[in-house]
Amino acid sequence: MLTPDEALYALLCKYLLKEADSIEQRWVNTWLQANSEHPVLLASLDKLLSTAPEQAVAGGMDTETAWRMLSERMELQRKGGGMDHRGMIGENGVTGEESVSGGEGVNGKESVSSRVDGSDSLELNNGMTHNESSQPKAPAKTLTRWMAAAAAVFLLISAGLWYIMHQNERQINYNGAQLVKLDDGTSIQLDPAAQLQVAPGFGKKDRKVILKGKATFDVTTDASHPFIIDLGNQAITVLGTRFSVDNSSQLRVFIHSGKVKVTHQQDSVILTAGMLLQEDTSKQYFQVGAHISDVETRAVVFKDTPLREVLQTIHVLYHINVTADAALLELPVTGTYTGEPVKNVLDAIAYSTNANVINKGADYELRPQD
Repeated sequence: MLTPDEALYALLCKYLLKEADSIEQRWVNTWLQANSEHPVLLASLDKLLSTAPEQAVAGGMDTETAWRMLSERMELQRKGGGMDHRGMIGENGVTGEESVSGGEGVNGKESVSSRVDGSDSLELNNGMTHNESSQPKAPAKTLTRWMAAAAAVFLLISAGLWYIMHQNERQINYNGAQLVKLDDGTSIQLDPAAQLQVAPGFGKKDRKVILKGKATFDVTTDASHPFIIDLGNQAITVLGTRFSVDNSSQLRVFIHSGKVKVTHQQDSVILTAGMLLQEDTSKQYFQVGAHISDVETRAVVFKDTPLREVLQTIHVLYHINVTADAALLELPVTGTYTGEPVKNVLDAIAYSTNANVINKGADYELRPQD
């Protein structure tokens, strides 16, 4: 006879060892879709089974003792409110958040029953309860392969090899173009040459990652756990925002929404939506442009913006130097430009400020009209 928690683990082991029948497979597939944590649990069990000693899974271990220990452990945890496993199995043995009752099955439409061994019936409804007895007992001496595997899982758990409980204690690496979804809900779109490392202990004190290359971040807000991007010589601290980072050669950070802080040694700068930061490695400082709606298309929107700020944005976006007479620097500029050559943008600005554009090699100068 199996308790609900025993039945669940035994059935999952049977599923992983490809010995489950069609009804059991359907139940496990439904269970996997019921909670986002369930696939993680199943993957962890699979990892444990694949790394367990072959003799343990095959039955060479003392399965009677292991199963009795498993039963006692699960019975104690069941009396204390069910196995938690980070919210995956609660009082009803299913998710800790919901149960299936009223005689209906996992999908609310049917009741599913399965044989766990030659004599015990595992009823997969009402939280996987068993209806023959209230006391757990060891199965017959001729344990099937999947029941022996479930007992082996318990021994591995007791030895401290439970993968789920320690998965955030190791560094996780991502390379190449892909969409990375972190445990806190943050999503990161990596470019083909990008490398991302999720630091050990992510989410405990802070949320730290290490980036090389280019990526776009959509960070979940969590004021008590700052999101930190380690760029080597610089770091970005985020409370919740969407932004792009290019750390390939010279650092570039563009803020789509929200606010971030970029630090370099003892210096720091706060960036808000529409701002672009670019590192000047030759001069060892940051340059910042504003009023940018899209970096890739060089889309800018100026509304009564002082010419001083406009020229700074043009410098950061187009990588050119534009100087202007002091009498022009505080004049307001209004205009929207997308993908325009820099000469066209400067001509439009000069027209609105009664200035002339003077070409000086690779750079430009604005002078008041005579």
